[in-house]
Amino acid sequence: MVYERRSGRFRGSVCATLVFLAGLWASPSRAEAQPRDAGVSEAEQARRARVLARVGDETITVGAFEDLLNEAPEPIRQGYRDPARQREQLEALVTTMLLAREARQRGIDRDPQVSATVRRILSQRLEQRSILEAITPDSVPQSEVTAYYNGHLSDYQSPEYRRATVVIVGNAADAQAALTECRAARGDMRRVREVVRARSVDEATRAHEGDAFYFERSGHPSGDGAGVAAPLASAVFALSRETEVTPPVPLPEGRFGVAVLTGIRPALRRAIDDPDVVRSIRGFIVRERRTRREAALLQEVRARLNPEVHDDRLDLIHLPPSDLGNLPSFEPQAPLHPPH
Repeated sequence: MVYERRSGRFRGSVCATLVFLAGLWASPSRAEAQPRDAGVSEAEQARRARVLARVGDETITVGAFEDLLNEAPEPIRQGYRDPARQREQLEALVTTMLLAREARQRGIDRDPQVSATVRRILSQRLEQRSILEAITPDSVPQSEVTAYYNGHLSDYQSPEYRRATVVIVGNAADAQAALTECRAARGDMRRVREVVRARSVDEATRAHEGDAFYFERSGHPSGDGAGVAAPLASAVFALSRETEVTPPVPLPEGRFGVAVLTGIRPALRRAIDDPDVVRSIRGFIVRERRTRREAALLQEVRARLNPEVHDDRLDLIHLPPSDLGNLPSFEPQAPLHPPH
C-alpha cells in the first residue's frame, strides 16, 4: 500500500478503499459476508457483523473495517490504534463511498476507464488471496529447503578458483627468458600478452593470448576454460597476490610453463543452516510456486469461462502515425490481465 505524510501524520492511500468499494460494486451482498469469520465463535461473528456506517444500501461492518485497517503496513497499522485515527479513516471511507454512490447515480461507473479500473483491482485482489497469501515463505517446509540446497549445491559451495595468463615454451632457457620478461612487465598485461605471442608454442593458449581463464587447484577448468596442467596450476595457487609470476614449471613433452596470476575467486562455503541461505531458498521456491499457481489459476478460469477472442480482427484497429521521428518504440511488458 502506498502512503504519504500529511500534517505530520501518515495517511493510507485509497488503494485498500478502492478494493473495498470494488467488492461492494461487484456484489454488495457478497461484500457484506465476512469470509474471515469462518471457524470463530458466535460472539466474535456478532462483533464483526456490527454496522459502523451505512451509505444507502451499502454497509461498513466492524469486521470489514477491521480487515481494511489490518492490511496497512505495520507503521501505519500501529497508528490506527489511536481511536481518533480510526474515526478519521472511517470518515474518509464514508466520504469515498458517498462520492462513489453519486458517481454511480450519474452513470460514471459505466465509463470504460472506470470499469477497467474496477476489474483490475478485483483481479489483483484475486491474485493476492489465491496466490500471494496462499503461498508464503512460511509455507515452505525445511525438507524442501534441504532438497533444493542439495540439488543446487554448486550455488552454495565451490572451491577456490584462480585465473592466469600462461606462457608455454619448449625448453628451460626460453622459460627463463619468459620469466624475466613477465616480471619486467610488472603487471602490465599488454606486455605479458606480447611475451605470449612472441614465445608461446601452445596453440590452444595462444588463441586466447595466454588467458587460461579460471581453474581449480587441480587445473580443472571452471566453465568453458580449457584448464591447465596440474603442476602449473599448483604453482599458480602458491602465489600470494595478483600479477605475481610463477617460476618455470616442467610440463609433459619436455615443455615448461610460466604463469602470471590475474584473478582469485575465493572458495564459496554457505551452509544449509545459514539463515540467509534458508531465506533465499524459500524465496526461490515461493516464486516458482506462485508462477505455477498463477498459470493454473488462469488456465482454470479460461477453461470455465471460455473467453471468445478474435485476434484475426486486430487489423481493424487504426492508430494515428507517430510523430516521434526515429525514436525506438517502447515495448511494455505484456499485461497479465487483459483490459477487458
